[in-house]
Amino acid sequence: MPDDIRLFYALWPPRTWAQAWYEATRRWARGRRGVKVVPPERLHLTLVFLGGVPRERLGAFLALGAAMGAPPDEPLVLERFECWAKPRVACLSGPPPQGAWARFVERLAQESRALGAKVERRPFRPHVTLARKVSPEAFDASGLGVCLPIHWPAAGFRLIRSESGPEGLRYLTAGEFS
Repeated sequence: MPDDIRLFYALWPPRTWAQAWYEATRRWARGRRGVKVVPPERLHLTLVFLGGVPRERLGAFLALGAAMGAPPDEPLVLERFECWAKPRVACLSGPPPQGAWARFVERLAQESRALGAKVERRPFRPHVTLARKVSPEAFDASGLGVCLPIHWPAAGFRLIRSESGPEGLRYLTAGEFS
Protein backbone atom coordinates (compact mmCIF):
# COMPACT_ATOMS: atom_id res chain seq x y z
CA MET A 1 0.00 0.00 0.00
CA PRO A 2 1.29 3.50 -0.80
CA ASP A 3 0.52 4.85 2.68
CA ASP A 4 2.23 1.95 4.46
CA ILE A 5 5.49 2.45 6.30
CA ARG A 6 8.01 -0.31 7.04
CA LEU A 7 8.74 -0.72 10.73
CA PHE A 8 10.75 -2.97 13.03
CA TYR A 9 11.79 -3.07 16.69
CA ALA A 10 15.54 -3.44 17.19
CA LEU A 11 18.56 -3.13 19.40
CA TRP A 12 21.26 -0.73 18.26
CA PRO A 13 24.87 -1.46 19.18
CA PRO A 14 27.12 1.16 20.74
CA ARG A 15 28.85 3.20 18.00
CA THR A 16 32.25 1.79 18.92
CA TRP A 17 30.98 -1.76 18.41
CA ALA A 18 29.30 -0.90 15.10
CA GLN A 19 32.45 0.80 13.79
CA ALA A 20 34.67 -2.10 14.87
CA TRP A 21 32.32 -4.67 13.28
CA TYR A 22 32.19 -2.63 10.08
CA GLU A 23 35.98 -2.30 9.83
CA ALA A 24 36.48 -6.00 10.56
CA THR A 25 33.88 -6.96 7.94
CA ARG A 26 35.45 -4.63 5.36
CA ARG A 27 38.83 -6.30 5.88
CA TRP A 28 37.19 -9.75 5.73
CA ALA A 29 35.30 -8.87 2.51
CA ARG A 30 38.38 -7.68 0.59
CA GLY A 31 38.77 -9.79 -2.50
CA ARG A 32 35.36 -11.39 -2.12
CA ARG A 33 33.44 -10.55 -5.26
CA GLY A 34 30.06 -8.83 -4.98
CA VAL A 35 29.94 -8.75 -1.16
CA LYS A 36 28.14 -5.66 0.17
CA VAL A 37 29.30 -4.66 3.66
CA VAL A 38 26.56 -3.12 5.81
CA PRO A 39 27.54 0.43 6.90
CA PRO A 40 27.98 0.98 10.65
CA GLU A 41 24.93 3.25 10.97
CA ARG A 42 22.69 0.40 9.74
CA LEU A 43 24.05 -2.40 11.93
CA HIS A 44 21.35 -3.60 14.32
CA LEU A 45 19.70 -6.63 15.86
CA THR A 46 16.04 -6.95 14.87
CA LEU A 47 13.73 -8.04 17.68
CA VAL A 48 10.46 -8.02 15.71
CA PHE A 49 10.00 -7.11 12.04
CA LEU A 50 6.57 -5.53 11.51
CA GLY A 51 6.77 -5.02 7.75
CA GLY A 52 4.42 -2.57 6.07
CA VAL A 53 1.86 -1.02 8.38
CA PRO A 54 -0.56 1.83 7.71
CA ARG A 55 1.05 5.19 8.52
CA GLU A 56 -1.84 6.07 10.86
CA ARG A 57 -0.94 3.03 13.06
CA LEU A 58 2.52 4.40 13.93
CA GLY A 59 1.25 5.86 17.21
CA ALA A 60 -0.07 2.47 18.32
CA PHE A 61 3.34 0.84 17.74
CA LEU A 62 5.07 3.69 19.60
CA ALA A 63 2.67 3.17 22.51
CA LEU A 64 3.40 -0.56 22.48
CA GLY A 65 7.15 0.08 22.64
CA ALA A 66 6.65 2.41 25.61
CA ALA A 67 4.36 -0.10 27.36
CA MET A 68 6.90 -2.92 27.03
CA GLY A 69 9.29 -1.31 29.49
CA ALA A 70 13.01 -1.98 29.54
CA PRO A 71 14.38 -5.07 27.84
CA PRO A 72 15.66 -7.87 30.09
CA ASP A 73 18.77 -7.27 32.18
CA GLU A 74 20.49 -10.39 30.92
CA PRO A 75 22.66 -9.89 27.82
CA LEU A 76 21.91 -11.44 24.46
CA VAL A 77 24.80 -13.59 23.25
CA LEU A 78 26.26 -13.59 19.74
CA GLU A 79 28.74 -16.44 19.46
CA ARG A 80 29.24 -17.27 15.77
CA PHE A 81 30.14 -15.65 12.47
CA GLU A 82 28.21 -17.54 9.83
CA CYS A 83 26.63 -17.41 6.39
CA TRP A 84 22.92 -17.92 5.92
CA ALA A 85 22.54 -19.37 2.44
CA LYS A 86 19.00 -18.40 1.45
CA PRO A 87 19.26 -14.67 2.19
CA ARG A 88 23.01 -14.82 1.28
CA VAL A 89 24.11 -12.86 4.35
CA ALA A 90 27.09 -13.08 6.69
CA CYS A 91 26.12 -12.38 10.26
CA LEU A 92 27.05 -12.54 13.91
CA SER A 93 24.50 -14.87 15.45
CA GLY A 94 23.56 -16.54 18.67
CA PRO A 95 21.28 -19.26 19.94
CA PRO A 96 17.58 -18.58 20.46
CA PRO A 97 17.36 -16.99 23.91
CA GLN A 98 15.59 -18.62 26.80
CA GLY A 99 13.88 -17.08 29.79
CA ALA A 100 13.30 -13.34 29.97
CA TRP A 101 14.47 -12.54 26.43
CA ALA A 102 12.27 -15.23 24.89
CA ARG A 103 9.26 -13.90 26.81
CA PHE A 104 10.06 -10.25 25.94
CA VAL A 105 10.37 -10.87 22.19
CA GLU A 106 7.33 -13.16 22.09
CA ARG A 107 5.19 -10.59 23.92
CA LEU A 108 6.39 -7.83 21.57
CA ALA A 109 5.51 -10.05 18.58
CA GLN A 110 2.09 -11.03 19.95
CA GLU A 111 1.13 -7.46 20.81
CA SER A 112 2.32 -6.32 17.36
CA ARG A 113 0.12 -8.95 15.72
CA ALA A 114 -2.80 -7.71 17.81
CA LEU A 115 -2.17 -4.24 16.36
CA GLY A 116 -2.39 -5.65 12.82
CA ALA A 117 1.27 -6.29 11.93
CA LYS A 118 1.98 -9.44 9.94
CA VAL A 119 4.78 -10.69 12.19
CA GLU A 120 6.36 -13.99 11.14
CA ARG A 121 5.90 -16.88 13.53
CA ARG A 122 9.38 -18.38 13.21
CA PRO A 123 11.47 -18.47 16.39
CA PHE A 124 13.56 -15.43 17.25
CA ARG A 125 17.25 -15.94 16.56
CA PRO A 126 19.45 -12.99 17.49
CA HIS A 127 21.75 -11.87 14.70
CA VAL A 128 23.43 -8.83 13.21
CA THR A 129 23.80 -8.85 9.42
CA LEU A 130 27.32 -7.66 8.58
CA ALA A 131 27.36 -8.28 4.81
CA ARG A 132 24.97 -9.11 2.00
CA LYS A 133 25.37 -10.94 -1.30
CA VAL A 134 27.72 -13.45 0.28
CA SER A 135 28.33 -16.66 -1.64
CA PRO A 136 27.67 -19.59 0.70
CA GLU A 137 29.99 -21.79 -1.38
CA ALA A 138 32.93 -19.43 -0.85
CA PHE A 139 32.15 -18.42 2.74
CA ASP A 140 35.05 -18.69 5.16
CA ALA A 141 34.39 -17.70 8.77
CA SER A 142 38.07 -17.26 9.56
CA GLY A 143 39.66 -13.87 9.50
CA LEU A 144 36.75 -11.72 10.67
CA GLY A 145 38.70 -10.44 13.65
CA VAL A 146 35.76 -9.90 16.02
CA CYS A 147 36.18 -11.35 19.52
CA LEU A 148 33.43 -13.84 20.21
CA PRO A 149 31.26 -14.40 22.14
CA ILE A 150 29.69 -10.96 22.40
CA HIS A 151 27.50 -10.38 25.45
CA TRP A 152 25.12 -7.58 24.49
CA PRO A 153 23.55 -5.81 27.49
CA ALA A 154 20.54 -3.99 26.08
CA ALA A 155 19.76 -0.76 27.88
CA GLY A 156 16.86 -0.03 25.54
CA PHE A 157 15.36 -0.74 22.14
CA ARG A 158 14.01 1.29 19.22
CA LEU A 159 11.14 1.37 16.77
CA ILE A 160 12.74 1.93 13.38
CA ARG A 161 11.20 3.19 10.17
CA SER A 162 12.91 1.83 7.06
CA GLU A 163 12.85 3.98 3.90
CA SER A 164 14.23 3.33 0.44
CA GLY A 165 15.46 6.29 -1.53
CA PRO A 166 17.83 7.20 -4.34
CA GLU A 167 20.80 7.02 -1.93
CA GLY A 168 19.73 3.57 -0.70
CA LEU A 169 18.13 2.28 2.46
CA ARG A 170 17.78 4.57 5.49
CA TYR A 171 16.79 3.69 9.02
CA LEU A 172 15.04 6.43 10.97
CA THR A 173 14.36 6.13 14.69
CA ALA A 174 10.63 6.60 15.32
CA GLY A 175 10.91 5.93 19.06
CA GLU A 176 13.35 4.85 21.76
CA PHE A 177 12.30 2.85 24.79
CA SER A 178 14.12 1.84 27.97
